[in-house]
Amino acid sequence: MKNLKTDKIITLAELTIHPEFVEEVLPLANDTRKHILLEEGCESFSLLRKTDNPNVLVIFATYTSKQTYEWHLEQEYVKQFFAFLEGKLTEKPRMSYLGEL
Repeated sequence: MKNLKTDKIITLAELTIHPEFVEEVLPLANDTRKHILLEEGCESFSLLRKTDNPNVLVIFATYTSKQTYEWHLEQEYVKQFFAFLEGKLTEKPRMSYLGEL
């Protein structure tokens, strides 16, 4: 990763929700996004759904540094959101870490 131009942390997460829980998860996901967008180190945070599979939430986020990303993960609202998802996902969230060229 030495060729990357910045120290930013860019994440792409896919959360596949059991169909019967989607309508229960969406309001909390939106509320959590509002908190995250206020974080000092969060440059962007998009909460999306796959058009071909609306049970899949996709999160695309950019943080200014590893430190701000790690701080983000320790916030109570983030922990509460992932605790709320327990038993509501069909599989473990898929995470990708991306870098700018």
